[in-house]
Amino acid sequence: MEKFKVSVEKRMYCSGVVEVEAKNEDAAIEKVESLISSGKLQTTAVDWNDPTYEDMSFTITGDVD
Repeated sequence: MEKFKVSVEKRMYCSGVVEVEAKNEDAAIEKVESLISSGKLQTTAVDWNDPTYEDMSFTITGDVD
């Protein structure tokens, strides 16, 4: 019987915080969204928490060697 290598994956995510000055919570969210979409907020400026695996994300990729 032949042997095959089937690729699998489990997704991981990180959350973090960015400190900004704004007049209220909505303005702070808008400011961070604008910084992200304009490319002005870099991932190195984020205070990241430890990575966490995404629940129910263990699956195959469809690649077989």
